[in-house]
Amino acid sequence: MKYFIDTHDKNKGSFPAQELTEEEFFEQFAALEEAAQEIGVFGHAAHVNLKEGKAFCFMSGPDQDSIRKAHAAINLPYDSITEVRRVTGADMRVPQPVSPNRASARARACCSGLSVGCPSLPRPLPEPLSSLRAG
Repeated sequence: MKYFIDTHDKNKGSFPAQELTEEEFFEQFAALEEAAQEIGVFGHAAHVNLKEGKAFCFMSGPDQDSIRKAHAAINLPYDSITEVRRVTGADMRVPQPVSPNRASARARACCSGLSVGCPSLPRPLPEPLSSLRAG
């Protein structure tokens, strides 16, 4: 299995010209996921800026052509499909329990200004796309 990021941009004609609502975007991504599944492709996530009309989809499949076919199945244009070899970040990580020693080391790094993602700072947690879909 290979990993890919495909891009969509309103300024390049690969994202709808009118501003989409979140619900409309989720419906479109759900249609892509359904078409992709029939081709042996999986849609892991989409990162989107609805106001600017840009989206970055993270998908996996046997090859770039299968990602292209998934988009073609629902007439969804794209700017590029790029194979990525190293996958990191929230899309693929499974949360692991933090040991007391690691937790205190993380807190020291945070409090000393060495860490960007400080756990002691209040911030809202993002919800995964699947929890926002109607249905």
